[in-house]
Amino acid sequence: MKNSKLLQIIALLSPEELSWFKKFLLSKVFNHNEQLLVLLNHIRKQRTAKRPDYSKRKAFQAVYSNQPYDNTEMLRTMSFLFKAAERFLAYTELYSDQHTEALALCRAYRKRNTPKLFETTLRKTKVKLQKSKKRNIDHHMAVYELEKETFAIRIQEKRFDTSNLQEMNNQLDITCFAQKLRQCCLMSAHQNVYDVEFDMGIIPHIVHEVEQKKLYNIPSIGIYYYTYKAQLDSDNIDVFKQLQNQLITYADLFDPIELGQSYLLAINIGIKLLNKGESHLMKEILELYKSGIASKVLLNYDRLSQFTYKNAITLAIRLKEYDWAADFMQHYKPMLAPRFQEESHSYNLAHLNYGQRKYEDALKLLMITAKSDDVFINLDTKVLLTRIYYEQNELDSLEAQINSFKTFIRRKNMISYQRPHYQNFINAVNKLIRLNPYDKQAKAALRHEIEDLQPLPVKYWFLEQLR
Repeated sequence: MKNSKLLQIIALLSPEELSWFKKFLLSKVFNHNEQLLVLLNHIRKQRTAKRPDYSKRKAFQAVYSNQPYDNTEMLRTMSFLFKAAERFLAYTELYSDQHTEALALCRAYRKRNTPKLFETTLRKTKVKLQKSKKRNIDHHMAVYELEKETFAIRIQEKRFDTSNLQEMNNQLDITCFAQKLRQCCLMSAHQNVYDVEFDMGIIPHIVHEVEQKKLYNIPSIGIYYYTYKAQLDSDNIDVFKQLQNQLITYADLFDPIELGQSYLLAINIGIKLLNKGESHLMKEILELYKSGIASKVLLNYDRLSQFTYKNAITLAIRLKEYDWAADFMQHYKPMLAPRFQEESHSYNLAHLNYGQRKYEDALKLLMITAKSDDVFINLDTKVLLTRIYYEQNELDSLEAQINSFKTFIRRKNMISYQRPHYQNFINAVNKLIRLNPYDKQAKAALRHEIEDLQPLPVKYWFLEQLR
């Protein structure tokens, strides 16, 4: 039973969901087989046991007491419990949205020709929709479906009132335009990563209509319109700022999972512009991180990526928002995956100390993170150590660090795109070391070379050294 589909699906359930699943099995509406509840209780006990035993024989003994082991019967019971778990997951998904339930009730009353109960439910549902903070695609779809049911019951009662047809059409337009723009954002993102070309269909006509009628002022359309425009013209600072403003202003109107792609795109575009010298955008990019983390858009099941954690802190340090960086790294440390908590916190604290020119404190922490098995922490550590040794004019330590860095990137199994980044970094540091600081012409030439060099980690730092 250890590798069975049953244990896989049970593992998906949180302790709270397991309690609800137990109640689900106790209901005669969903289950008439008492053995399923016994088997579930047995599995739950094994989950908390010091030495769990997931063997089928052990489970059979728990369910059928002293009966001789019957493999066919055991497999049958496991299959029934698995199907019950699937029904439970589907049930909780269907009823997770109160508007879906209310709409289904309206439809049921309309089909059973009970107009008074229909009107009461319709009125209550409309009030709830109006009071809801959400203004995403699902919201507009729910409004459309309610208007459609309203029109249907009027036809059913032979009341040929067309007063809500325009509202139906408006909500359908919003839903379709937003959904189509969102789909094209997804396709564009894949086109940029994979060697594939998609037919975007009627999207040019939709974009024209959105611009003609200024439908981008509707949040569910505006978010995806500006995301799509930013994908088409990633060098356009005005489009980036419009997208950034939309995301920060309307983040609360959407479910976090909906805006993840748009946030990441905006951040990536901002960083790309930053690397091109648009340093005035740092504040806007940090605000995206702050908003995305606070609204949980940039979290995954309440976990914060160590990369997002580091990037937000790095921007804060560059902006000299040291107090915010210190508070942030302490507050969000528990939200990192346990295996990354200590090392990520230590590295970022070292970076904060470096930013405040507390070199000795930074070096003590970096001596710890230099021993990390995590390749990303190790690379970040080596980059920061190189910068500190250069700034302190510790030439012997700097030379040893560069040699160590060269060996590391040559021997370490790295993703192919990473190696050129750090080879360029080492080459640029060597040129910086050899540069005559009093030779203005050579300094200007190296500065131009650094500006054009791609890819190059911490390019801004090199340009600061060449001022």
